Amino acid sequence: MINSAPVEHADEAGARAETMARLLRDVPVPFTRVLSLWVGYRLRRDPRQPDTRHRLTPRQACLLGLPPHTEVTRREGYLVPHLGDHGPRLAAITALVHQRGLELDEPAREELDRGYTPLGVLVTGARRATHYATTTRAPDDPDFADPLPDDPADVPALWCQATLLSAGRPVALVRETVYRVAFTGRRPPDLTGYLTPAPPRLVS
Repeated sequence: MINSAPVEHADEAGARAETMARLLRDVPVPFTRVLSLWVGYRLRRDPRQPDTRHRLTPRQACLLGLPPHTEVTRREGYLVPHLGDHGPRLAAITALVHQRGLELDEPAREELDRGYTPLGVLVTGARRATHYATTTRAPDDPDFADPLPDDPADVPALWCQATLLSAGRPVALVRETVYRVAFTGRRPPDLTGYLTPAPPRLVS
């Protein structure tokens, strides 16, 4: 049984967000799996709107290893508890997905089209290359803006951007906003074992 330990001090949520930022920078695990480990339960995707087509800007194309103006799929949605219909929105995710690069089989493509399975769960063996994870609001990018909070409870606390890799190939450019509610519930497990230990200091 997982015991709940709500945040006792206002700055503890910020400290927890900093800890998650360290984990995301250091561990090449998809974001959904990190957040699921953090909160202690499975997550599902709640689509914000139907997927749309998007032509890559030169910067986005460079990050995905594709020619500029390549057409990809833009997905916007939230991560919520897997069970129940009234759980909190823990994070908002915008993803630019190169679907042909995913090389999914037919059942997985159908699962992608339904929109309720997070990409990091759907792509077996996916690895994450984090560009940044910060508790300070990231600069606005008109080509890759996160969904704006639609509810007063959606208070951003952590901003991240990454490339999702499959067999070493970039398949998606993702930007995540983690809401404060993710850091105010149960106390997360000790995650220090997942972090790369600091190298020993040399003393001459």
